[in-house]
Amino acid sequence: MLRPIRLSDLRQMPGQTQELQFRQFFSGFESLTPVEGSLEVSHRGHFLEVSAEARTIVTLTCHRCLQQFNHRLHLEVEEIILIRDPEPLPLELELQDEEDLLESLPPHGELDVEDWMYQHLHLEMPRQLPCRPDCPGIAVESPAPEVDPRWAALASLLEDSP
Repeated sequence: MLRPIRLSDLRQMPGQTQELQFRQFFSGFESLTPVEGSLEVSHRGHFLEVSAEARTIVTLTCHRCLQQFNHRLHLEVEEIILIRDPEPLPLELELQDEEDLLESLPPHGELDVEDWMYQHLHLEMPRQLPCRPDCPGIAVESPAPEVDPRWAALASLLEDSP
C-alpha cells in the first residue's frame, strides 16, 4: 500500500530519492487487475521530481456499439511539484511561468503518492474508444415507410396494373 512521503524524510534519504514498487487496487478506481508499477520521488531543493510507470486492465464501454470490453491501461508520467517556500527562488531556479506548475506542497508537508497515482490513472483513461477499429456501431433497423392513407387508392391501382 502506498503511503504518504514526508518531505523532511525524503530529504534525509540517500540521494534525496525514494523508489517504490507497488501492486494494489486503488479505492474509487475500478480495474480488473491490481495496478502494478513503480514510482520515484526526488527532492530537488525547491521542487519534487515525481515519475511513475504503471499498468492495469480496465473495463470500458465502447462509444459506438455500447458493448463492454477490456482495455490495457499503461501510464508513464513525470511531474514537477513546486515546494512553496516563503523565501523567493534563487535566480538560477526562477521560473518563467509558475502557472505551468499546477501542483505545489508546503515545505514541511507530505506527498500523498496514492492520491497522486489515483489522479494520474484517471487522467490516463481514454474518454472515447471503440471496442475495435472496425466497430460498426449500433445496428439500427429502419422501419418500412408508412404510406399516407390518402394515397392508398393510387397505390392499389399501381399494384393492379399489368
